[in-house]
Amino acid sequence: MLEEFIHITEKANKPKEHSQQLPQPNPLQQYKEEHHKVLCINSNLAVDLPETDGLVMEPNVHPSQWMTYDDGQENDTDDRIFFHETSGHSDLSLRQCCAVESAARHNPDRPIQLFMRSPATCISDNSPSSLHSPSWLKVLSRYSNVAAVLLNEERYFAGTPLEDWYSKGVWRTSRFQIGHLSDYIRILSLYKGGGLYLDMDILTLRAFKGAMFRNCLVYENDAMDTIGNSVLHLERGHRLTSELIQLLSEEYDPEAYVYHGPDAIAEIMNRICKLVAGNPKSNECDNVRLLSHRHFHPVPAMFSHMLFQSNGNLSDVETLFHIKESFGLHLWNSISLREPMNVDNPKQIVAIIARQHCPLTVSRAADFKSL
Repeated sequence: MLEEFIHITEKANKPKEHSQQLPQPNPLQQYKEEHHKVLCINSNLAVDLPETDGLVMEPNVHPSQWMTYDDGQENDTDDRIFFHETSGHSDLSLRQCCAVESAARHNPDRPIQLFMRSPATCISDNSPSSLHSPSWLKVLSRYSNVAAVLLNEERYFAGTPLEDWYSKGVWRTSRFQIGHLSDYIRILSLYKGGGLYLDMDILTLRAFKGAMFRNCLVYENDAMDTIGNSVLHLERGHRLTSELIQLLSEEYDPEAYVYHGPDAIAEIMNRICKLVAGNPKSNECDNVRLLSHRHFHPVPAMFSHMLFQSNGNLSDVETLFHIKESFGLHLWNSISLREPMNVDNPKQIVAIIARQHCPLTVSRAADFKSL
């Protein structure tokens, strides 16, 4: 994304002490110079950069008419359910759209926010005929509680404890830059407004009602030795969020894949709550609930392929029972991304679930480039 800056030296026949180098630039500077005037919507469409955190996307409406969005402007953000799409592809796959629709469908009384990252490059076209109406946006706009927000990312980080991390731009040089941005921005959103964060490969199977879904973390396995960051609820101003924000702002390793996610949560929970891996009863923080993996991870990551088997696995009564009793189903995209979802297959488990929990997405399955 960012071009490397070349060291400039004097010609070899000049004295060595006169050699000069251009100072190492801020890695974000070139990015700002290229993109400071517009907010990219897709590769062929952009709008003037808003002086707000983003724009609320609407199908069949010219982007110049989209409403502005500022985080924290609503009073019920602790009740919101939110997602972050951080690839910058300006598109959703079928399973991603299904994740958002299923959350909206089962929680009609809660605001659902989908934060989309702006593409890195684009050609500005503000003609009246330039509309942005992809299938996923048409589907989600059918739900009155859903707002898809195209983020003005620089503004979103500005004035927060993570502004320096973002503006220095070291993360842009990491091979894990998308994952690291995802780890950071989800905690930032909790810091700015609270709410329930869900990864975009979590399908919602039931409404999230009751106190157990407030200020909660979720174990990823039966051993209860790993707390994931794919499902998080923390109220605005929660101490855990503040501690995480401070840790992320002070310690960044561009070569560490999971440190800024599950490992960071484990470190903070051990330090302030005395939580010992494998022993949930050791948690001394009465304002942090620890939920069993069965609430959202009824199928372990290593067995996620069974969800996509074309001949089904309907004889596995125990697994099907765990899925039925769960509140969500983690598809483990990091492992199963290449497994196709065949929504017409009567035996594929994930297809059966999709037809029940995200019917509008399924009805437009042929329109999606990626399943």
